[in-house]
Amino acid sequence: MAIQMIFCLETNKRANTDYIYMKETMDFLYQKSNQTKISPIYMDGKSKYQSKSVLREIHKRKKAFITGETRVIYCIDTDEYDRNTEHANEFMAIQSFCEKNGYDLIWFCHDVEEVFQGKKIPDSLKVQEAGAYRDKNKIREMDLRRLAETSIRSRTSNLLCVLDQYLKRK
Repeated sequence: MAIQMIFCLETNKRANTDYIYMKETMDFLYQKSNQTKISPIYMDGKSKYQSKSVLREIHKRKKAFITGETRVIYCIDTDEYDRNTEHANEFMAIQSFCEKNGYDLIWFCHDVEEVFQGKKIPDSLKVQEAGAYRDKNKIREMDLRRLAETSIRSRTSNLLCVLDQYLKRK
């Protein structure tokens, strides 16, 4: 059965940083299949997770994919959820939104760069660092256990927990 995976990403299309890390992971760990369609939606900020434009794009892509199942997966940084109540409340609201709509949620604690690079990256260097990560094939050096966590802890993600539900490992 065919599956479409729509990844709703915090980044914008021009920067594309989050998707670089996601794609590197999928290419490295999972089998390619003609039955799987991967498509990103760039939200241009996590606060736009339920904006009309994002919801319209999800609906449009779901409607256009008539050959199988569609899974919507939000990919969200936790930011400083453990120290900042605004960040915690926003993250909980996104979790609730995903649960209510039957969407999956991939979280990165505290952000995608901290998970994959092991450190905070200044905004001005995120595009450059993501490109270098891809070009140097750094995914091969990644401690994959950090991508398979079920509880939120610094420098971890539940990425593989979600992807394993829909993709086959190599």
